[in-house]
Amino acid sequence: MKAIICLMFAVHLVFSVSQLACAQSQLKDRAKLIEDAKKEGKVVVYVSSNASDAKALKAAFEKKYPPLNMEFFSSGKDALLSKYLLEARTGTYLADVYQSSVFPIMNLLEKGLLARYYSPEREAYIEALRDKDGYWTATYLNAVTMAYNTRLLKPEEAPASYQDLLLPKWKGKMGFVLSHTEWYFAMLQMMGEEKGRKYMEALSKQNIQARIGSSLMNQLMMAGEFPLLVSQYPTGVEEIKKTGAPIDWVPLDPWFVYPIGIAVTAKNFHPAAARLYVDFILSEEGQTFMRTLSRIPARKNVLPNPPRLIQGRKLFVIKPASSAIYNKYNSEMLGYFR
Repeated sequence: MKAIICLMFAVHLVFSVSQLACAQSQLKDRAKLIEDAKKEGKVVVYVSSNASDAKALKAAFEKKYPPLNMEFFSSGKDALLSKYLLEARTGTYLADVYQSSVFPIMNLLEKGLLARYYSPEREAYIEALRDKDGYWTATYLNAVTMAYNTRLLKPEEAPASYQDLLLPKWKGKMGFVLSHTEWYFAMLQMMGEEKGRKYMEALSKQNIQARIGSSLMNQLMMAGEFPLLVSQYPTGVEEIKKTGAPIDWVPLDPWFVYPIGIAVTAKNFHPAAARLYVDFILSEEGQTFMRTLSRIPARKNVLPNPPRLIQGRKLFVIKPASSAIYNKYNSEMLGYFR
């Protein structure tokens, strides 16, 4: 018995020493990464979120790692992708980090323009929100659901499912954001392509008002042009609600979400600073800060504000696809609703 106890103690001691050595090695690697990043002096981030979000992230990163400077270029996801691809064709590699919807990130991955980076923070993310080969990890989630004008509809009058939208009572009373290709992906992935396209054919006959621009469609709905939006970001709705505007969102099941990913570019001038920035965004501290920007953090242990944006929801994570498939689906969607 005494021998067994001694053996168990010895095994425990070996594991403790091993764990300590591992922790010390990680701290040493971390210190070197910070030192190398500070020698590089700056990191250049291409980001598809709005400029105010980018400025806030810049301030938070620079406060944590002085005297590092974070420079950024922000634009819509399509314009950002076009800019970066043009630069890549001319051999101009300005961006160290690329942060955008997972769909344009897949486009860059196909073209060999992203580098593998297994951030030590990746383990805090579910598998559906990180690339298995280490090319990207989700920074936050975009949810897509229905929104409605609370002056024109009571909560109990709002549709309880997407199938309800085919009812005659909704004809001529809906709007749709033409840039929400991700919603179209979600519907076809959830229903299956054949059933999904039959649904879209039926929905397109409901006299839907379709325009490009989430903000524009919110404004038209709140002005009374139509009582219901087929697809909208609930985070944006939450921000508008704070002003007292007549708008709310529908807590559907399943809850469509897709990742906004972050990746280190394959060719860059600040590789250490790029990795350090990615680690910061994916860390619990970075994700908690992301919550203050009215985003849905992708990290498992950080809830959004309000928590009901994800808590209690049955998630349907939209699967990323190749650029060819994305373009095909986008054309199909425009064919139905333009």
